[in-house]
Amino acid sequence: MTDVRIRPLGEADMEVFLTLVDAHADFEQMDRPSPTARHRLVRDGLANPPRYAAFLATIDGKDVGYAITFEAYSSFLARPTLFLEDIFVLDAYRGRGFGGTMFQYLVEEAVRRGCGRMEWMVQDWNDGAIRFYERRGAIQLSEWHTYRIDAETLVQLAAAGDGGRTPVPDVHS
Repeated sequence: MTDVRIRPLGEADMEVFLTLVDAHADFEQMDRPSPTARHRLVRDGLANPPRYAAFLATIDGKDVGYAITFEAYSSFLARPTLFLEDIFVLDAYRGRGFGGTMFQYLVEEAVRRGCGRMEWMVQDWNDGAIRFYERRGAIQLSEWHTYRIDAETLVQLAAAGDGGRTPVPDVHS
C-alpha cells in the first residue's frame, strides 16, 4: 500500500512547491511562472492572511503533488465555497492514490470550514480528471459559462473609468 500524506504548505516547502508548479505548467503545455510570478506565489502563500491555501502531497516520503484552494462566497447559500484552483501530481506517481487522498482531504477541509459546496474547473481534454470527478458524484454545470478578463484588459477598463461602457479594443486579434 502506498503511503500518501497531505499537509498544508509551509515556508520550508516553497522550493518544492514552485518545482511542482513548473511541472504542472509543463503538463498543461502552458508557460511556467515568470520569476516575478514565482515571487508572488511565495509572497501570497505566506501572507497573513494568505491569499490562497496550498497543500502538498507526499508519497512514500517524496513530495510529488499539490493542490491550491481559496474561498469564494455564495450569497444564496450564505456559506463559503471551497474553490479548487489546481490539483496536480507528477506523472510518475499517478495511479498511486494521490488523487483520491487529496480530494478526500479537500472535501473534509470544505466540511470543516462549513462550506456549502466545492467547485473547480477541468479542461475539456482532460478525460481522466473528468472521469475521476464524476466517479465521486461531481456534476458538470452546463448552465454556467466561465468568463475571464486578463490583466491587460483589467488595466484598460480601470483606465477608462466609465464603468465599462467604452468598448475595449480586441487585444487578442
